[in-house]
Amino acid sequence: MSAVAPFEEASAVKVFRALGDCTRFKIVRLLVEQGELGCGDLKHAFPLSAPCLSHHTGILQECGLIGLRKDGAYHFFHVREETVRRYAPALFE
Repeated sequence: MSAVAPFEEASAVKVFRALGDCTRFKIVRLLVEQGELGCGDLKHAFPLSAPCLSHHTGILQECGLIGLRKDGAYHFFHVREETVRRYAPALFE
C-alpha cells in the first residue's frame, strides 16, 4: 500500500466534501454534460438565489472542480476535467 501525500489527501477531502452536497454534485454533472455555462444558465437550471448559487460555485472553484472565465460582465463556468477525472471519473461515463 503506497502512502498518500498529505497535500493530496487534503485535496481529496475538499473535493469529496464539495461533491457530498447534492446541489454541487448536480452542478458538476451538468457542466460535464453541457460544457461551459453562464451564470444565467445555472440560475435557470437550479432554483436558488444568486448568493446561494455563488456560494456553491465558490466552493467548487476552491477545490478545483470547476473553473471560471470572465468575459466583460459575464461569468462562465466550466468543469476542470483533470480534477474531476481524478476524483469522480464516473461522471464522464
